[in-house]
Amino acid sequence: MDPTSVSRFTVRGWSVPALAGLLTVAAARLLTLPKSLWEWDEILFLQGVIAFDPLHHHPHPPGYPLFIGLGKAFAFILRDPYWGLVGLNVVASLVGYVALVSAFRRLGGDPGSPAADRLAVGGALLFHLSPAMLVYGPLALSDASAALFLSLFLAAAARLPGAGGFAAALATGAFAAGAVGCRPQLAISVLPALAVALWLAGSWRRRGAMLAAFTAVCLLWFVPLLLAVGEPEGLVRFLTKQAGAVATWDTTVPRAGQSPAAIASRFLAHPWGQKWTALPVLALALAGLTSLAARRPRWKPLLPLIVLTAVELTFCLAIMNPRDAVRYAIPSLIGISFAAAVGIDLLARRSRVPAAAWGAVAALAAGFAVYSWPLLAPRSTSLSPPVQAANWVRTHLPRSTVLLVEKDFAAHAAFLLPCFTRFPYEEGMQRFAGRTEKPVWIFGETFLPGGETFLWPDSDTYGKLTRDLYRTTSLSPVPAEQRYEAVRGLYAYEPSSGGAGYRWLGGDAAIRVFPRRLHARSVALTLGLPEEIGEPSVTLAISVAGSPTATFEVQRGTHRRVVLPLPDAEKVEISVRSKTTFVPVAAGIGGDPRRLAVQLHSVEMDANLKTD
Repeated sequence: MDPTSVSRFTVRGWSVPALAGLLTVAAARLLTLPKSLWEWDEILFLQGVIAFDPLHHHPHPPGYPLFIGLGKAFAFILRDPYWGLVGLNVVASLVGYVALVSAFRRLGGDPGSPAADRLAVGGALLFHLSPAMLVYGPLALSDASAALFLSLFLAAAARLPGAGGFAAALATGAFAAGAVGCRPQLAISVLPALAVALWLAGSWRRRGAMLAAFTAVCLLWFVPLLLAVGEPEGLVRFLTKQAGAVATWDTTVPRAGQSPAAIASRFLAHPWGQKWTALPVLALALAGLTSLAARRPRWKPLLPLIVLTAVELTFCLAIMNPRDAVRYAIPSLIGISFAAAVGIDLLARRSRVPAAAWGAVAALAAGFAVYSWPLLAPRSTSLSPPVQAANWVRTHLPRSTVLLVEKDFAAHAAFLLPCFTRFPYEEGMQRFAGRTEKPVWIFGETFLPGGETFLWPDSDTYGKLTRDLYRTTSLSPVPAEQRYEAVRGLYAYEPSSGGAGYRWLGGDAAIRVFPRRLHARSVALTLGLPEEIGEPSVTLAISVAGSPTATFEVQRGTHRRVVLPLPDAEKVEISVRSKTTFVPVAAGIGGDPRRLAVQLHSVEMDANLKTD
C-alpha cells in the first residue's frame, strides 16, 4: 500500500493520522498533569475563580474575564477551583488541536488531499507538542484557553473566502472575541486579524454578522469586568495602572542591558527548546514561508494567520518581558508551526518520499519531549517547591512565627499560609529588629544555617522555558542577633538561591541594632563587592553611635568581615560611608539605575565576639 494513502482512510470524516494526533496530544497533556500549583499567575487565576476581584489582582490586570468564567464552570463540574482550571486547559488543548487541523487543512490547499492532511496534522502537532505548550498547556494559566479561541477563529476565518457562509462569519467574530476575553492583551493582534477577516467576508451581510457576533461575545465578558472594577471610571484607572506597570516591568527594566539578538532568541528560539530542536523548526518555517509566498493566487485565506503572527511577534519583540518570553510567544507559535509544516512537506515531496513528513514531525515531537522532560517529570510527580515549603511551615513552625516573604513568593505565601503573620522582607525586618519574643523565618530562595530547602532538579530546560523562578524554595530562620533596622541608604533585599541574600548600600547608609536586649558587646558586618563591578575596590568609613570606628577597603570580587565594639545601649546606629559609588546602567552593567556602593551580606551581634 502507498504510505501516503493512509490519510485517505477516515473515521467519521477524520483521517487516521488526525485521530492519532488527537490521541497523542491527549496523552501528552494527561501524562504531564502538574501535581500542584507552581507559578505566581496560577495563584492569581485560582483566586479569581474563587472570587472575581481584579482590583485586588484576583486575577491580575487586565482581568481575563472569559477565562475566569470558563474556569468557574469547570470548577463547579470538578468540585475544585485549581483542577477546574487544569481540566479546562486540557479540554482546550484537545479542542484546539481539532480546530487547528481544520484551519490548516483549508489553508494548506485542497482540504481533501493527502498533502493538506500532512500540513494540517503536522502543524497542529508541532504547536501542541512544542516545548512551550508541553510546559504551559496543562497549567492553571490562560494560555491554552486563549490558543483554543485563536485556533477556532482561524478555522472559521479559513471558511470565509469564496463560498464561506453566514455561519462562518458569525463564528469568526465570536471566536475572535473569545480570544480577547481569555487574554485581553491579544486584542493588539486579534483586532488587525479580524479586520482582514472582515475584508475576506466578501459581503456586507457577512461583515455585519461578524461584527455583531464579536460585539455580543465581548459584552458577555466585558460587562462583568466593568462591574468588578467600578464602572467606566474604575476601568480607566484599572487599565492605566496596568499600562504603566507593563511599561516599567515588561519593557524598561527587564530589557535594559539585553541585546536585540538575546531578546529575539528568547521569543523565537527558546519556545522550541535547545538549538538542536529550535533551529530546524525555524529553518523549516522559513522554507515554508518562502513556499507560501509563491502561492500568489491562493494567499488570501492565509492573511488572518499572517497578520496575527506578524503583529504578535512584533509586539513581543518590541515590548514584552523577555523573562516571560516562552509564554508570551505562544500565540505566534501557531503561525510558525504552520509554516514549519509547509517546509517539512515541501522537503518531503522534493525528496519524492511525501510520507517522510510524518517521520520529521515525529522526530521533532520526540526531541521536544526529551528536552522538556527534565522539567515535566518532577512537576508531574512531586509538589512544587513553594507548596512543599508551605506544607513544611504548617507542620514544623508554631503559629506565632513571622514570615519575611521575598517579593517573588508573596502570592504563594498569602494563598498557602493565610494563618501566619507575613511581611515583605524589608518591612518585617523593621518591625522585628529589636524584638526577640517571636521566631522569624525567611520564605523565598535565601538559605541560611538551620533552614530547609525544597527543590526540583536544575536543568537547561528550566532556565530556557521558565522565568527561572520557584525551582528552589527555602525557609531560613533569622535569629534575633541577626536582625537590624534600616535607617537610611539601604536598598531592597535581593535573595541568593542556595545562600544568604544581600542588600545594596548607597554612599551614605546606616542601620540600627539593639544590643542591650541581647547582651551583645560587638557586631560583625559582612560587606562585599561583586566581580562584575567596574570599580577595583571601595574604601569604607564605619561609625558606631556617631564615633568613627573603622576604615577598611573591600576589593572587587571579595567579601570583608569587620567586627565592631558596641556600647551598652538600647539602640545603636552604625553608619557605613563610601566616597566611591557607581550606577550600573551608566557603567553598562545591566539596567539598574540606582547609585550603589557596597553590598551588606550579614549583620550578627554577639556577647563574645572579639573586635578587630
